[in-house]
Amino acid sequence: MTQMYRLAATVLTAALVAAPASAQVVHELSAKSSARVEVTKNKDGEDVVIMAVRNARLVPYTLFTGDRQLPRLATVTTDVKTRTDAEGVDPTSVVVITVDDLSGAKPKRLASFSDPGSSGEVIAGRYFASTFPGCCDAPQVHRVRALETGHALFRSTGPDVMGSAAWVEAPNAKPAVVRWAAFDGAFEGEGPKGRLGRIIYGGPEGPISIVELRATLAEDSFNDLWEGLAHNAVLVWLDPKAPADAGPPGSGDPGSPQSMWVADKLEDAKRFGGFQLLLMLDGKQVAGIPVIADRLVPTRATLPENITLVPAAR
Repeated sequence: MTQMYRLAATVLTAALVAAPASAQVVHELSAKSSARVEVTKNKDGEDVVIMAVRNARLVPYTLFTGDRQLPRLATVTTDVKTRTDAEGVDPTSVVVITVDDLSGAKPKRLASFSDPGSSGEVIAGRYFASTFPGCCDAPQVHRVRALETGHALFRSTGPDVMGSAAWVEAPNAKPAVVRWAAFDGAFEGEGPKGRLGRIIYGGPEGPISIVELRATLAEDSFNDLWEGLAHNAVLVWLDPKAPADAGPPGSGDPGSPQSMWVADKLEDAKRFGGFQLLLMLDGKQVAGIPVIADRLVPTRATLPENITLVPAAR
């Protein structure tokens, strides 16, 4: 016998007001959440609970253009499926995002996209990260996109909503130069097989340079290192011309990238470099990779014995 419960509720009503010189513009929007819970039995006669939950939420934010504050609305909908006779979240679970411009009389759709996951976050009003939780020894997997275009930037593993990622800029550059780096320790199919993970370096248009970290170690040592990096890798930027009061090397963040003073007043993004990206684990350096001419340079990396870096395809 099967019992089913359906729950539905209208949640999160938002009224966003913009006031241009001509007239007041008011938008009222809502999002709907629902749940379906099924109680059934498996072939052994044991109870199984199957749950499918759709949660919708509205995330308003503003985009500053230099002379105007433009109202935006991101609608984040998660469709998550679980069952008590299986571990983790069902792989068909998905995060769906729409982004609307509310500065005009009618909402204007800017972007619509979806990724596997059970949760998602708007970050710094510029990015969106969808997260699929890890199961057993597997790490969390994050997929990060440009919020207002849906353009895919990178996949990462690790803690927090964006995983093991770092953000950097050339201070006082014209035009602005902002880059990111991310560590991805997730492997599908047959698993790592000597691969510890990939480090992806890129910018607003997506990946620019990708390298793969490999190791020749005893099985237990390899597994410990892979699992540690996949769950807890840290990326930091090392600037040889950082001022004395800059503090230790940092990762930066999406809203405030780490400044590389070696590239102060840069006028050509293709010349961005002269610093290093450090891969850290438990406070110890695993790799130091130079950034030269806006690319990672694995042939000049500082690495411990039995670990190598090789270029990887995008």
